[in-house]
Amino acid sequence: MLWLWDKTWPELIHPFASAIDTELPIAEEMVCVKGDSKPEYVRWPEGKKKVYEGYGEFSIEEWHKEKGAWVE
Repeated sequence: MLWLWDKTWPELIHPFASAIDTELPIAEEMVCVKGDSKPEYVRWPEGKKKVYEGYGEFSIEEWHKEKGAWVE
């Protein structure tokens, strides 16, 4: 799968990072979403992170703009 779509932001299509073929900077913090559908036996990755039961407060575009990582 190369992208995903969510009804929260119907005007946006979100590419998976694995579909991007340019070097990406190492993230300072992870954003973990959909905790409400994560089985109990699955652990979140180690490291600094924000965890959301559903999706985060920002669209992917808004998050990148907020972090100064948006490229036009």
